[in-house]
Amino acid sequence: MKRISAVLALALFTGQAHAWDAQTTHAGFAEQAALSSRLHKRLVAIGFDGGLFELLTIPPADAPALLENLKLLSPTHGAVPDARGRQTALAWLSAGSALADVPARHGAHHFYDPTTKQGWERPSRGALAGLSDTIRNAVGRAAIPDKGMPATEWVTAKDNPFNLAQFLDQYGKAVSAGTPGERSRHMAAALVAAGGLLHVLADVGSPSRVRGDEAAHFESLGGGPDDLGSRFERIATLAFGRLGVPGPARVVTREHLRDYFTNAAGTGLADVISRTYFSPNTLPASTREPNPKLARPQPVLPTRLNLMAASREDGTTLRSGEVCLARYKVDRGIVSFSLDDECMLEQLQAILPEVSAYETGLLDFLLRGELALSIANGQVVVTGAEVGAGEADILVEDARGVRKSIGKLAGKAGGGELGRVTLPSEGVRVVAVFRGADLVGEPVVAVGSVPLAAR
Repeated sequence: MKRISAVLALALFTGQAHAWDAQTTHAGFAEQAALSSRLHKRLVAIGFDGGLFELLTIPPADAPALLENLKLLSPTHGAVPDARGRQTALAWLSAGSALADVPARHGAHHFYDPTTKQGWERPSRGALAGLSDTIRNAVGRAAIPDKGMPATEWVTAKDNPFNLAQFLDQYGKAVSAGTPGERSRHMAAALVAAGGLLHVLADVGSPSRVRGDEAAHFESLGGGPDDLGSRFERIATLAFGRLGVPGPARVVTREHLRDYFTNAAGTGLADVISRTYFSPNTLPASTREPNPKLARPQPVLPTRLNLMAASREDGTTLRSGEVCLARYKVDRGIVSFSLDDECMLEQLQAILPEVSAYETGLLDFLLRGELALSIANGQVVVTGAEVGAGEADILVEDARGVRKSIGKLAGKAGGGELGRVTLPSEGVRVVAVFRGADLVGEPVVAVGSVPLAAR
């Protein structure tokens, strides 16, 4: 780990970096979230017996644009389907997390500054004054918008192909569609959309994305004049890859989708990262004064800096607990601050598990809707304790796996029993899918099933 600077200097990556690396860091986050969430059990419960490892197929003729985009990914990273469009449920989730930056301009919608409540803004040439002419010229050529939609809005925006509505629509059809092949296709599409939503949340776990520091995404990374991006995010790629991304130490739960990003209590991922860490261009200003000027009120500097230690050739370290926040040194009476690779690596070791915790919570949030089905007195009883207004479709599945509707029930604003339908005379399973809102008004799809052997 101490040799990260040398490794970084030798790495020859190509292409402009817009986010955590799609096929390593983002894929690793998505996989950790899947393994730590309720996804496996939910898939099994609604008829995908292999759970995370169920083979799901999207025929290439049904989604040619999606399959073409997937060809941009490396097959070695496990998120590219075979020629029939088939791969595991886990791989489809990973694929969605990798595709959220395609086309590249969508990466501009993965920023959110809790202080200004704004998203991406293209840096002016003045903001890039410390960079070389080559880099400033490359920025001028970059095909990115001048302004991006805040990440909090992008997750529900109509222009986002992996938005919340897309997930809910495909997830509901993955239960209600008639044939196993149709349900497989819809479940794969739902997981792609879920992966895209996880990607956007993970991006606000990078300090520069939540501190209005767009210029930090135009650092030269060593792979040629157009290899620009965030050095912080590139270090994550090199140090952790995909399989080394740590899992969550806990699961973060919230009542609203937006609350995972930001909320009034300041416990959204963007809130926490913004106030806890500096980014390259929001470090304290160099000064001769004893109290350096801060670009933002937080992180808070200690009342007295250790100027004696900072006078050494290598300077000293500003820490929060065990984590390096910055280096600082005194040279000719001027106190200056910086971030080096080892310091950023310490931050990553603290930040990545947090991102995994929020991603796992978000995936559970997407899957939170649950219906309880039971059989009593020749009827199927449907209960949805956590669902509000909406409608539930009740279906029976026959021995071939074909499902057909046997009734609909209206949801109640207060939850509880939705109602009952007559038990079908034949079939192997009854399933139900509710589309509507939960008890706090958030859109939700709730599902449940019961085997008819239990009659």
